[in-house]
Amino acid sequence: MERRGPGLAALGALGRRLLWALPAYAAGLLGLGAGALVLALALYAGWRRRRRARERSLRLAARLQRDEEAAVRAAAAGLGAARGELPAWVSFPDVERAEWLNKVLAQAWPFFGRYMEKLLVENVAPSIRASNSHLQTFTFTRVDMGEKPLRVLGVRAHPGAHQKQILLDLNISYVGDVQIDVEVKKFFCKAGVKGMQLHGMLRIILEPLLGDVPIVGALTMFFIRRPTLDINWTGMTNLLDIPGLSSMSDTMIMDAISSYLVLPNRLLVPLVPDLHEAAQLRCPLPRGVVRVHLRGARDLRSKDRFMGGLVGGKSDPYAVLRVGTQVVTSRVIDNELNPTWDEVYEFIVHEVPGQEIEVELFDKDPDQDDLLGRMKLDFGEVLKARALEEWFPLQEGGRGRLHLRLEWLSLMADTSRLDQVLERNRTIVAKPDPPSAAILVVYLDRAEELPMKKPGKEPNPMVQVSVQDVTRESKVVYNTSAPVWEDAFRFFLHDPRNQDVDIQARPRPRVPHGPEI
Repeated sequence: MERRGPGLAALGALGRRLLWALPAYAAGLLGLGAGALVLALALYAGWRRRRRARERSLRLAARLQRDEEAAVRAAAAGLGAARGELPAWVSFPDVERAEWLNKVLAQAWPFFGRYMEKLLVENVAPSIRASNSHLQTFTFTRVDMGEKPLRVLGVRAHPGAHQKQILLDLNISYVGDVQIDVEVKKFFCKAGVKGMQLHGMLRIILEPLLGDVPIVGALTMFFIRRPTLDINWTGMTNLLDIPGLSSMSDTMIMDAISSYLVLPNRLLVPLVPDLHEAAQLRCPLPRGVVRVHLRGARDLRSKDRFMGGLVGGKSDPYAVLRVGTQVVTSRVIDNELNPTWDEVYEFIVHEVPGQEIEVELFDKDPDQDDLLGRMKLDFGEVLKARALEEWFPLQEGGRGRLHLRLEWLSLMADTSRLDQVLERNRTIVAKPDPPSAAILVVYLDRAEELPMKKPGKEPNPMVQVSVQDVTRESKVVYNTSAPVWEDAFRFFLHDPRNQDVDIQARPRPRVPHGPEI
């Protein structure tokens, strides 16, 4: 831009002064008094003030869309906030409180209790009775969900992977006074639950979004990670004496919850009839695969002590890597505080952001293994970096650090690059298993007209799906020749051209007679 000369600047200033004097000159020509002139100037000043206020409001709204926090800081500064700090009532939490939702849950909780009683008595109890000959007289004698409802401690919303999807993460906490009593009349045994705690992160997916009521086609719910569960059992002595229930524990119940509600398992609630995407929503394709190189660790704490703790030794560390229901364990390195594993593991990833890897290090002991530290990492960071290698500090591990390399592998439907992938995998030294080149997803929907082993007696069918030495089993569907599973099984393939899949539908394996199942 060219700079104006001094003559032009002076001429411009003179022109502005003459422009301001123009209204007075026009009022004199028209014979108007000074009052009219003052009124006109006041109207002009008010119009200009309103125009500037509207422009400022529009600019503030635009800034609010671009950067909400910066806009409110500017507003706070305009209100006289000291040093531009936010007022106390302004906050920008990543997770929002949802007290209105807790009020809804509190009012709906008695009706939820009625639903749970009906579900347990009419659906769960018959399945338990059919699962074991010892439990044919099993009944729920009391189902009371109590007066303390489930609470939502926070809600976080994410944009979905596409425009027809909305993600909601609910941090839920249930500390309830639930009372559930069971009885097996055949053995005169009673047991039950009095009080329960459940804490976890529940993801709800609103998908697909529709152009008609109810706007949302279905709700999909699942726990991203395995929730924590604590049950206060009653009648434990009798419970341990009930054949078929003697192995019941918090871990067993948590495994049952995980098989239904922890990734990759999902609960689908259709909101519209004849939803075409139901199968795809219930068992969607994975987002990708993460290859984890477990390199080693450094500066681990010594847990082994000798001579009553007077002499310090070393530890025998091993690692447990967990992604949802996928769990692997490394080998144990004896007598070492700086172990090197050099092991490679692969995990199927379904939800990004949200799904994470958790690694725990333990010291192997004859009685109880000691925790050496843990770390967590969201797979969203791996997806962003594509390849990530770091020394991660260990929580509860003192100065200990863990060396990991994580690589994001995207899935491709086109097989034209399979030769290239196989050639690259030959250069990778991986143990305990070779690197995979593909994944196989088997959708198990239903079966019809299965044969009956005994005339007039419906079978209890289940399915086994095998790839080489890896076998997955479906749930058992009792007393039907037309079972519905609606499940999916996922396998890593090292060489798809030389691997086969074997699928067998068979009756439930016979349970041996005895006090336990």
